[in-house]
Amino acid sequence: MSHLSHRRVAPSLAALLLLATLAGCSVIGHSYRAQEERAVSPVHQPQSPVRVTTKNGSVRITADAARRDVLVTARLTAAGATQEEADQRLAAIDVRVQRLEDGTLSIAAVFPGERRGNEGCSFEIALPDALGAAIETTNGGITLSGLGGEALAQTSNGSVRITAQGGMVRVRTSNGRIEIVDPADTVDVGTSNGGVEVSGFAGPVEVRTSNGSVTCRAGDAATGAVRIHTSNGSVTLDVPASLGGRVTAATSNGSVRTFGSKATTSGGDRAKVIQLGDAGPDCVVQTSNGNVTVSVRGELAEAPPR
Repeated sequence: MSHLSHRRVAPSLAALLLLATLAGCSVIGHSYRAQEERAVSPVHQPQSPVRVTTKNGSVRITADAARRDVLVTARLTAAGATQEEADQRLAAIDVRVQRLEDGTLSIAAVFPGERRGNEGCSFEIALPDALGAAIETTNGGITLSGLGGEALAQTSNGSVRITAQGGMVRVRTSNGRIEIVDPADTVDVGTSNGGVEVSGFAGPVEVRTSNGSVTCRAGDAATGAVRIHTSNGSVTLDVPASLGGRVTAATSNGSVRTFGSKATTSGGDRAKVIQLGDAGPDCVVQTSNGNVTVSVRGELAEAPPR
């Protein structure tokens, strides 16, 4: 493990003022910080899973077939009541990068004793390929690009963006936007406060958010059902006419609009059934406060709004 840089951070202005006011007293809390960047290059094992566990930090994993090695960069922050204590805690953080018996590349930051609230670790990982990813963090975003297999991503406060995942995608975040682009399999995402956008999918897709707009744009070869539920936000669903089946769309406060000459529509302003064909999935769109727009590609009667 190599130590690329070591940067000490002075206490905040508020801490300095408090120190001056209390002349002779020690700084209250853990106002001193120490930061460091470490890099590790484990041996690559082709088509193996990767698992990352951290707190108070973002995770970014990028697969690039042109690479021949793996590079794990950890950005660490430790805290202390004094600079010496912060430095000591920083040195004691264990960045564990190990290959498990099943081939999984396991990456984690382990803090000495109980982790303090403002301590954390962000990871940036570059590798040739990976078959499956399980990512868990708090207070940080997650970005995955070009990985194979399924992706499981969870963060409590942060956005999630997953691009060109080779398998199923499952995402949970409590406060953050979710964006999924060109997934190869099922998508199941949920956030309590944040918008969701899923594009280029074949389905099935399930989206849940309590406060945020949702946009789902299916790929031309889409065949799976789409189910969208949001409490407060508008919804846009764009599908090819070849999807078939029907779309049931409803809103409590707003209107349901449809675009596309190949769709047979019935219902009123707040609830509609759009029949695309006799065979195909049943799609459901529901929001409590917001408009719903359903666009069916293929000889559109008029251009859908953007």
